[in-house]
Amino acid sequence: MGKSSLPFRRKDLYHALGRVRCPGIKKILNAKMKERCHRMPGYFDLKLILISVLLSAALSGCISPEEPPAAVSQNDSASPSDRIKVAATIAPLADMVKAVGKDRVDVTVVVPPGAEPHTFEPTPSLMVKLSQADLYVMNGAGLEFWMDQLLQSNGNLKVVDSSLGIELLQEDGKETNPHIWLSLRNAAIQVKYICSGLSDLDPDSRDYYIQNRDDYLRKLHALDEELNGSFSNVSTPVFLVHHPAWSYFARDYSLQQIPLLVEEKEPGPRYLSQVIDLAREKNITTVFVEPQFNPKTAEVIAREMSARLISLDPLAPDYLENMRYAGREIAQSMLSTAPG
Repeated sequence: MGKSSLPFRRKDLYHALGRVRCPGIKKILNAKMKERCHRMPGYFDLKLILISVLLSAALSGCISPEEPPAAVSQNDSASPSDRIKVAATIAPLADMVKAVGKDRVDVTVVVPPGAEPHTFEPTPSLMVKLSQADLYVMNGAGLEFWMDQLLQSNGNLKVVDSSLGIELLQEDGKETNPHIWLSLRNAAIQVKYICSGLSDLDPDSRDYYIQNRDDYLRKLHALDEELNGSFSNVSTPVFLVHHPAWSYFARDYSLQQIPLLVEEKEPGPRYLSQVIDLAREKNITTVFVEPQFNPKTAEVIAREMSARLISLDPLAPDYLENMRYAGREIAQSMLSTAPG
C-alpha cells in the first residue's frame, strides 16, 4: 500500500499539532513527531503519533476547541463543596428536601431504615456529623426529643421546624401525634418551610428552589385529589392498624383508624376483644402493620378475623410513591367491608 492511500498522513499530524495552544508542549510534540516519522515511517506509526499528539495535548489542557464551549446552565448541579449540607430526621422529609434542593443539597437521614423514630437516639458519631450540617429539617410535633442535645453541639445550626402552622392531633387526649408527614396536605406546608430554609441559606438560588417547590406542590395536590376520589364513595370508611401512625391521613379523608397499640403499648385482652368484635361487625379483612414494630399482636388479631396482613411503611424514602401505595391499599381494604 502506497503512502498516498494512508488514511493518516503527515498533514493530519500537523493539523492536530496546530490545535495545541501551549508553546512549550507544541515544541516538544513537534520534535517527537519529526523524530518518529524519520525513524518509523508507516501507517501504524502515523496513527499512533496522531493519537499521541491529541491525547498528550488533551491531558495537559492545551487543545483549543473547534467550537466555543456551551454556556453553563443556571440549573447545573453545584459542586460537592458548594452544596448545602442538610440533615433531616426521617427519610420522607429528606425526600422533600431533595425535591426542592435537587443537586444543590447533600442530605443526611438521621433515623435509619427500620429504626423506630419515637425511641431513636443519635449516636455520638452521628451527632458529630449532624453538627457539621448547614441546615436541619426537623419534623417537629415532639418527634425529636433529643434536639436540644444537637443544638448544644452546633449553636449556629439553622433549624427548620416543619410542623409550624399544622393543626396537631392528640392521641387519647394526651400526647401529640407526631406523624404529620402522613398527610399530603401537611406535607405541602412542610415543603414550603423547606424551601424557605434553603432560600435563606442560598438566596441567589431562591427562584430555583421556588420553582422546584411549586412543581412538587402540584404533585402533592394531584395525588391528594386522586386519593380523595378513592375514598369518597366507600360505605364503611374504617381501617385497622397495628400502630396509629395514619391519624392525619384518616383526618384528611374522613376515615376512622382503629389502632391495636394503645399509647405505644400492647393492648390488654379486653381491648383486643372489643377490636375483634368491631372488625367482625364491619367485616374488616385487613390489618395494616409497620416494619418498625413487632407484628405479633397483629398476627393474633388477623388469625381471629381470618384477615390478611399488609405492611405500610411510614418511613419509606420515596414519599409520593409510598403515599400512593398506602392510599391504594387502604381504599382496597374498604371495598370488602359492609355497613355496620
